[in-house]
This record gives sequence, C-alpha cells and structure tokens, in this order.
Amino acid sequence: MYDLLALQELVEHQQLGSKVIPIIEPVRDSKELQQVVATLIKAKQPFSLVANPQVSVYGLNDTKLYPLPKVDNLEFFHPTAILAADFSSDFIKTENNQESLLIVKNYELLKAYQGTDVLKNVDKILIPDVARMQQIVSDKAVLLSDPLTFVRHVEDYARLDDEFFEPANWYQQVDNYDGFGDYSMVGHVYFDKGMPSRAIALHLIYVTQDGTLRIHHFVSDSNEHMSGQKEKFFEALDKMVTWCNENIRGLNSTPALESLLAYDGQEKFPGLGIIKKLSLMHHLQLMNRLLNYNYSNKTTLNFKHQDK
Repeated sequence: MYDLLALQELVEHQQLGSKVIPIIEPVRDSKELQQVVATLIKAKQPFSLVANPQVSVYGLNDTKLYPLPKVDNLEFFHPTAILAADFSSDFIKTENNQESLLIVKNYELLKAYQGTDVLKNVDKILIPDVARMQQIVSDKAVLLSDPLTFVRHVEDYARLDDEFFEPANWYQQVDNYDGFGDYSMVGHVYFDKGMPSRAIALHLIYVTQDGTLRIHHFVSDSNEHMSGQKEKFFEALDKMVTWCNENIRGLNSTPALESLLAYDGQEKFPGLGIIKKLSLMHHLQLMNRLLNYNYSNKTTLNFKHQDK
C-alpha cells in the first residue's frame, strides 16, 4: 500500500517525470491500486501493469472489487508481462504507438523463446545482468537488477553500513543495455505480510561525485527485544540526521528526505509504512533529478564524496 502511495504523491506533485516508468506488479485487489492507476492516467504518466503477476493471488480472480480503469489504448501505457508458465502473447499486444515490455528472469525460458515472434515483436526485454541472456535479446535489452544486499536479520545491515548500489546507468548506458531498472531499497523478494523485527533500519540511496549510486544503512541500537519500535526509529533517525548533515546536499537533498529528517526532535513515531513511503519517494525524486541532469556540470552534484 505504501509503495503505491509513494507513487501517487510523486505523480500528484509532478516529481516523477516522464523518464521514470513505474512497473507495477499487482498483488492485491485494493482501492489504493485503483486510485493510483487513475492518478497515473490523469497525469499521463508513463507506467505499466504486469498482466500476469507471479506473486499473491491477484491474477487468479477475474472479478475485481476495485476494477482498474481501461489502459489498453493509452499511448503512454506500456503493456507488460513476465515470461512465465502462464504467459500469453496477448499480454503484450500494443495499440496507439505503445511500447511493450517483457520481463525475463530465467535463461532457459528465454532460450526456449529464441527466434519466436514474441521476442521479435516486443519492444524492450528486461533481463538481469547475464551475458548469455543479453546475447539472445540483443539491442532490446534493458537491465533489471536488484542491487540491495539481502540480509536475514535487519540488524545485519549495521555491519554493511555503506555499500555500492548501482553504476551510473542514468548517465551512460553500459554493456549495450538500453535502459535500466531496479527494485529500489525494497528488494525483489516479496513478503505478503510484514514480519516483526528486533531492529529498525533506515536506507538512504544517494549519488556520489562520479555519478554512481550508493546506499547507506542506519540501524537502531536497542535491538535486544521486539518492543520499543518508537525508540528504535529515533535511534536510527538520529544516526541518519548526523550523517546527512555532514554528507548530503545538492541533488541528494530531496523533499522526501527532508520530510523524513524533519521527524528528528519530534515525539511522534510516523510508523514503518510512512518511513518506507518517504524512502521510496526520495529514491525516485533523486532519479528524476538525475535523468534530467546535465552531467557536464559535475560540481552541481555538490556531494562530499567519501571513498569507501
């Protein structure tokens, strides 16, 4: 829900931009999904909906309590599907100059479709950074990666501290990919319900002076017990505020990050959903800025680079 709310607020405030294309894999028949799609359509924001979602049970029920608006004939809509057992070429049929997207995660399945009309007719194919998959896809390849390090326990992020997130794909495509995408600070692993954790971690994606992206983790200290979520949040936030005061400025200082940092010194715990929403909004606000940025003037990045 908070992922969707992040998209909705960004679009309503014109902070997403036409160069960022959200790919939504529906997981629940919800009013929030219906409202977000309506907002995207009203703003003529490029976006896509996965026609055959592979997680949850959304795709199994044809009768929806909150049916989605019609998108088939919208020029800025990208028909999208995952190459899977339930795939149909009808999922990626296009109208009105639409550009179709095919998400492929498995090499053997991609190889089985090699030379077929499916691969010939689709416009872009999103694949992981696998050379033999790129050879099949050729110039239709779009990189879809999950740079986030997956840990079993949230408190393990304290040992990572600061790590590489992505190369400067926003500035110059590498290895002949035509576009790039990721799962932000959420990661590709889907959990139907949140699980309790002894720690709270805040994640901040930022751009460095050379254009690469890094992610910094701020983890609470009082992690011996499950209780005390409010205290844990402010412990992590205090670390984030201190670090941001020393390192973050310029393009990295987004409205969403400022909203998150503004909780410092307050008594109110916003809740983990709001924290997640603001963190996602920060990443997408930053990417919108970068994709519209003239990199020839590097000094305006204005980041105090730390070599790590």
